[in-house]
Amino acid sequence: MIIVPQTLATEVGDALNALIKESDRFRNWDDAEVQTVFRAIGKLQRVDARQAFVRFGALAAICGNVDDMVAYYHKALLLPGEVETKHEFWVSLANAGLYSKAQEIGSWLLDPRRGFFPKVWQQAVSLGKVLEVWNRLPDAKKTFPDLSQVDFSTVGNAVAVMEAQRLSDQDIVSVLDLMGEIQRAHRIMFSGGLVSILKVMRPPEDPAYLYFAIPLDASVDEIHAMNRELARLVVEKRPEGAFPQGMVATFAKANLIELRAAA
Repeated sequence: MIIVPQTLATEVGDALNALIKESDRFRNWDDAEVQTVFRAIGKLQRVDARQAFVRFGALAAICGNVDDMVAYYHKALLLPGEVETKHEFWVSLANAGLYSKAQEIGSWLLDPRRGFFPKVWQQAVSLGKVLEVWNRLPDAKKTFPDLSQVDFSTVGNAVAVMEAQRLSDQDIVSVLDLMGEIQRAHRIMFSGGLVSILKVMRPPEDPAYLYFAIPLDASVDEIHAMNRELARLVVEKRPEGAFPQGMVATFAKANLIELRAAA
């Protein structure tokens, strides 16, 4: 078996992460720094095609090249290492704002038998997989006993609201998908480690509801413009022209101390 030189694989991963941490904006494929990483991945391809296709896909994702990203990951999925490839694909789909497609792979990764539940459950919740995470939690705790020490109260509180309001995971992601569409138009990824921040809001005289905020490293003016576009798309594309009952979502200014998750 060919062993990939650790320095080469590490250097490529570090270079991708550096591009992400430097800016949440989608890169231009022809930029010199992007092409430098592209050539480095080409060297990796000579010794490990799967890792190379995964890195090509990750690079395409942070450039907003959706078709190229999907094509590279499909090539990677034809090679041994399906579990690792699907996890990387999931990350890149989220980076590209393709939240419903990320949710589909998220369901596969959340199966405790895959071994990823402790690593992915928080991101899965931020992608709208609230009920699925909660429903898989009992089996996950049997597989990973340390999860019994983790506080899942926010998820439990959110599930109670969803059940009362008859809100589904699919309802949530239908709104997140509209937000991803706007992000790609503005060429910007979410900021921080999670796609969205979930809060349970309890107004004094109204039913509780879920509040999802996608954090962005953008100007206040641009965020306001994106929220106006979201309101327009909700009216145009959502049934009854409104958010699903029991939730609202918005773009919000990212906290300055937030750092992007690694690729």
